[in-house]
Amino acid sequence: MKIEDLPFKLGMHFENWEFELEHEDSSETYDMFRYVKGDIKEVLDFEVADIFLYFNLDVLFQVGVYLEKGNLVFKEFQKISNGVFIRGVIEQLSGFIEITYCINGIWREL
Repeated sequence: MKIEDLPFKLGMHFENWEFELEHEDSSETYDMFRYVKGDIKEVLDFEVADIFLYFNLDVLFQVGVYLEKGNLVFKEFQKISNGVFIRGVIEQLSGFIEITYCINGIWREL
């Protein structure tokens, strides 16, 4: 599955997934949820380890997809596609590939 094919479109509302999410974290500016439905098995030909959705006032503004490490040609990349900022990085501690996309390049740092 490509990133563009994921069902999590930025700007959509919490109600679209409320029964498929588990609350993980909150701050004054966002709520973070783990996607627990389990129907998304692969992204970019890598096995999905976890998916996190970030909401501000119940509006999705960032998605984090964690993938099992595989053979990669990058350690980090960033690109813009149709106004959506996409970042990929290999986490040093876990070795997971983190693919994050958001609106306006405003990242919620993990």
